[in-house]
Amino acid sequence: MEITIARSGGYAGLHEVIATVDTARLDPKAKADIEAAVANANFFALPPRVQGKEIGADLQTYEVTVVDNARHHSVIFPDESSSATAQLLALVGAIMAAR
Repeated sequence: MEITIARSGGYAGLHEVIATVDTARLDPKAKADIEAAVANANFFALPPRVQGKEIGADLQTYEVTVVDNARHHSVIFPDESSSATAQLLALVGAIMAAR
């Protein structure tokens, strides 16, 4: 499973790739944690854009892209803590911890 995380927005309006991970190259625990986070978020069933509760031009957004064999899906969501984004933020956290 290959996962890329990009972050954009905020006051400066930057766009940067902040992580790229291939779970096949990780230790077994990190691989299991990330793959569990993908499953817990029900990632491949999510719409391409998930709206949070907060609104603001200065909010950063994440774009997470997951490629798992023939499956390929991207989801964009705001960096804010709501029930709509909680599992996605957990996925970002798991990936950042594994780097």
